Amino acid sequence: MLSGLIALAGGCVRYKPSWQGEVQWPDERSSSTVLSFTEAGAAVAAAGALREVVRTNPHPQLFQGCSSPEQGLDVAVFKGPTVGLYYVAVEQRFSRCGGPNGRVLDWWQVYAVTPQGEVVAKAPRTPDAPMEVQPSTEEDSISSPAPPTEEPISSPPREAPPAEKAPSE
Repeated sequence: MLSGLIALAGGCVRYKPSWQGEVQWPDERSSSTVLSFTEAGAAVAAAGALREVVRTNPHPQLFQGCSSPEQGLDVAVFKGPTVGLYYVAVEQRFSRCGGPNGRVLDWWQVYAVTPQGEVVAKAPRTPDAPMEVQPSTEEDSISSPAPPTEEPISSPPREAPPAEKAPSE
């Protein structure tokens, strides 16, 4: 009976936030936008990818000097060919933690994540096996435009030119 009472009392524990201290709300002069309004699913997807990076981190000293692992990371969220998924790129930004920005050579991760924050796949590229990069010249990067961010608008179909008549013999 005592164990039942202990188990029941455990469910009545009051939530204690991790933040300690007074919250000072920003005004027009003291605020700066870090992320403008975006789809909520994109924000949750970014959080899911960050949790995955922290959970699977193989480098014990990677987040040294950071108040939290998230302080040393940047994210970009984009959509791709699979409807219902966000693609989240996570890059190192450890200059905010003190010390060098790049702590692992050529490190970044990309995850496919649901709007609920569930990581469903990791891009095949890993820091230990970088993608093969074709050598590019400055001319190539100047002459080739960036890929479109939205679906291109298709032009109206053109009529085929009239067929030439073959000379009769």
